[in-house]
Amino acid sequence: MGGGCRFQSVLRFYFRNAVNNTGHCHPRVVEAIHRQAEQLIHMSGSDFYYSLQSDLAAKLSEITPGPKEKRVFFGNSGAEAIEASLKLARYHTKRPRVLAFLGAFHGRTMGALSLTASKVIHERGFSPLVPGVTHVPYAYCYRCPYHQTPYPKCSCACVDWIREDLFKRSIPPEEVAAIFVEPIQGEGGYIVPPPEFHLKLYELAKEFGILFVDDEVQSGMGRQGR
Repeated sequence: MGGGCRFQSVLRFYFRNAVNNTGHCHPRVVEAIHRQAEQLIHMSGSDFYYSLQSDLAAKLSEITPGPKEKRVFFGNSGAEAIEASLKLARYHTKRPRVLAFLGAFHGRTMGALSLTASKVIHERGFSPLVPGVTHVPYAYCYRCPYHQTPYPKCSCACVDWIREDLFKRSIPPEEVAAIFVEPIQGEGGYIVPPPEFHLKLYELAKEFGILFVDDEVQSGMGRQGR
């Protein structure tokens, strides 16, 4: 964020359920699980200190891109990571609103469900959800929600619409704490956005001091090539 903020403007949640690409019964992984099971099965990192857990946190901080100091949050599920990021974004920015995308799936707990907009069945019977969430169309070029000329002629008009329309007519940008987005949508139909989409969206977030929350549950480490 701008203004000398100590927080990075990108919150990344890599190691979530369905993201740990350990292969199919890789012998080294199987051996490590077996060795650990013979030593200690119970795990309660919220109450006790474990050297392996702290070593892993240090390693993740070391290899995660970016020069700034980092912190690691270990959660039980992807939904818990999203809940933590929603709380952190609001707590840090002191802003009440967040943006998410139509077609997104972020989880089924109450905060994560409020950000989800892939299928109406997920929400049926659970309202009212967490307030302050606005959903906007994703960069779905095959069926462009804005009926633009095919990419690349549109220049990612879906991001320009947020700045030129939503932020001028409906949502004050200075009240938006974070933008939650999947690099590639999964539950809404596997939608790969144009290469410029996330860059433009990140620049938009940076312009208004908004946190950019990158939910990589289905497109995490190693899943999209290098």
